[in-house]
Amino acid sequence: MGSTWVLAAYRTPSAPSTARVAAWRGMHGLGGLFLGPTVCLLPAALADARQLEAIATRVRAAGGSFELLSVESFAEEAETALRTRYNDARDAEYAEIVERADGQIEELEREGGRGKFTFAEVEENEADLAKLQRWLRRVRTRDLFGAEGRRPAVEAVDKAAVCLEAFTVEVIAREGGGPVDAAESDDEAPRLKIVRDR
Repeated sequence: MGSTWVLAAYRTPSAPSTARVAAWRGMHGLGGLFLGPTVCLLPAALADARQLEAIATRVRAAGGSFELLSVESFAEEAETALRTRYNDARDAEYAEIVERADGQIEELEREGGRGKFTFAEVEENEADLAKLQRWLRRVRTRDLFGAEGRRPAVEAVDKAAVCLEAFTVEVIAREGGGPVDAAESDDEAPRLKIVRDR
């Protein structure tokens, strides 16, 4: 199978926890797979030297240690197990993205049901969607081995974007005093319709 990995092993003082938390967040952000509390395995393709050096510098400045070891290969069975664990971690991230995207769709439906078609709602939801899209891009960057959760996550975020667009069109129509779709022109108050694939 032959992919290369980088093993990071570090120690941080027990208090304060700042360096330990920063290292943990930094390694997860790179796509690290923790084998122990302070032992992390990274695919070499994601082992960004500058980011690793920044993590190492912070750990050492706090009085800790940080070592990197290159692992050329594992036995095939071990490599398969590592890739499975790695994909499981990505799938957990993708599942969270799907949950957040579904939550945004539900929020739009709820506010639409209350007739709360306002620019403030559009702006808030645009910010939430942009955050979700950035998060999805980061996870996709870490997804080197084709985790199964990618497609549902992409579809969920795309669906949230479509629903926000429909909501925005409705806000514009209401501010302009008329429906967007001529087919709805007989309705006194056109309602937002979001189709859910469930």
